[in-house]
Parts: sequence; structure tokens; C-alpha cells
Amino acid sequence: MRKILLNEYGTVDVLHEIKEPVPTPGKGEIQIKLVATSVNDTDILIRQNGPFPTMPKELRPILPHMLGVDFSGIITAVGEGVSKYHVGDHVIGLTMSGTYAEYLILDENSLLAKVPSDLDLVPLGGLYVTAATAWAAIVSNGKVESGQKVLIHGAAGGVGSMAAQLAKHFGASVIGTAGSYSKEYLVELGVDEVIDYRSQDFTKLVSNVDLVVNITGPTTLEQSYQVVKKGGRLTSTNGVPDKEKAAKMGIEASYTMGMISPEDLTSIIRLYSEGILKLNITKKYRFTLDSIKQAHLDFEKGPNQGKRIIEFDKNE
Repeated sequence: MRKILLNEYGTVDVLHEIKEPVPTPGKGEIQIKLVATSVNDTDILIRQNGPFPTMPKELRPILPHMLGVDFSGIITAVGEGVSKYHVGDHVIGLTMSGTYAEYLILDENSLLAKVPSDLDLVPLGGLYVTAATAWAAIVSNGKVESGQKVLIHGAAGGVGSMAAQLAKHFGASVIGTAGSYSKEYLVELGVDEVIDYRSQDFTKLVSNVDLVVNITGPTTLEQSYQVVKKGGRLTSTNGVPDKEKAAKMGIEASYTMGMISPEDLTSIIRLYSEGILKLNITKKYRFTLDSIKQAHLDFEKGPNQGKRIIEFDKNE
């Protein structure tokens, strides 16, 4: 099978391809033939500079490292004692050991979930990270309630668009910051008000927000405290909030990593299956070294309105 690894950090040229035998599952393990994976912020950041400051020590990559975190695939073999899954099951999942390989071996208790076999697995290769992060920000940490006002920074991106849809599903009014080119897209998702971050100052347009979700960086995070109402919440996926500062202002602040329960993941899959959650695919790329390099370059250049999917060849 083919794998794409990096032995050092830097430009896309640090990526290289190797070939290995298809691995065999051991006791309690499953073999998954990948159908799709996606490009995420973490892939770009790690490839460029290695582990980032907020990354827990146990999750920090060791070179040589394989990028990729979320995936979709079909179980092709199971090891002794496996009871949760069977050959032929369609699954989505997340792994910090990398997804740039045609086959993965994972413990059956990994972050996995079955999905209905009639769902297209290609877009599902980009569902887990965006949906799980958005769920954690809006539901688990944000504790959104019907009738609340929610401000989402970076609302047109993969996580942001999922967060907007979830907030609307749970009955909130949603304000999103994004580029002007994304306004029509966000209105289609149900966003009530779109603020162009390039030409408008959200701090002059928004106040008394119940929940702010920051996906864009530390500068926007720092400016967001002032627009949250007392008793409100601020959660950030990009930049760690100052909890002491938040407490002095009478608000709650949390850093969101996207860790969710199996029950939450089941809810996400149900909402996706019912068409309530939609995943926007920006572009699909083949699983080749050159194509993945291009996917990284395109991601770096942006804009990233939705997800960039890496699709594996069906016959390999």
C-alpha cells in the first residue's frame, strides 16, 4: 500500500511517498480501507512547524510522521475478539496516527462510528473534525439554547459552517463574520447576519451576545470579550482564552478541542443523514503525492469555504 509521510517540517516538498505491505489486524483491531480523508488546519500547521503550543504532549507527532486526522472507509478485516464491527461496515473516524495511507489498523475502541451504507463515503471523509469541533463549541462548551444570540468568527469555513448550522438547529440567532464573497453561502445556511471582517468592525456592530465562537485566531479572540453579555460564554478553537479575564468580566471562557462522546457523534451522523447538517466540499483531490501537495498549497492560499477532500482510488 502507499503512504505519504514527512521526515522533517517545512514546505510541501517535505512530503514523500513510501510503499509498505498492507497491515494485518491483531487482537481487538480492525483493518480499514480508506475511501476519503481531508485537509485540516492541523495538517498544515504541523507540516510547516511541527507540534503547536496548545497540543497535548501525548498527541505531539514523532518523525517520521503521517498527516491526516479524519477519514471515512470500509472495514476489510477484523482481528480476534472484535465485536463492535464487522467486515463490510462503513465507518467514519478520527485518529492522531495519520490518515495518508490506503489502509489503517485501529483498535476497535478508537474514535469510530458506523454510518448508513447508503451514504456517500467520499464527503464523509471530511465530516468528523468539522462536526465534532463545531458540536463541542456550540453544544458541549457553548451550551447553546433556543432564542440565544450567537456570534461565529470564521463562519464560512469547515468548522464555522457546521457551527452555524448547529446553532440554527438548536434555535439560536446567528451572526457570522466572513469575507464578503461568502455572504450568499452563509445566508443559504440560515445565518441571520453576515459581517465582512475585512471592511467592518464587529465590536461596533454587535453587543450582548450569549455565545461567541472564535475559529479565526488570537486577535479576534482578544476583541471578542467585550461583545459577550454578562453570564454569556466565549469558546475558541484557535487561541486559548484567558479564563481569569473572562471571570472578571462575568463570562465563561473555554478552549475547544473537539472531543465529543459517542452519543454526540451518533447525533451528528443522524443530523447529517437527515440532511439537517450539510458539508460543503470546496474541492476533491486524488490520493497522489502531487495532488496532496496541491491540496496543501490551495488550503494555505484559501479561501477555504468548506472542506478539501482527498479521495482514494477505489480499485487500490
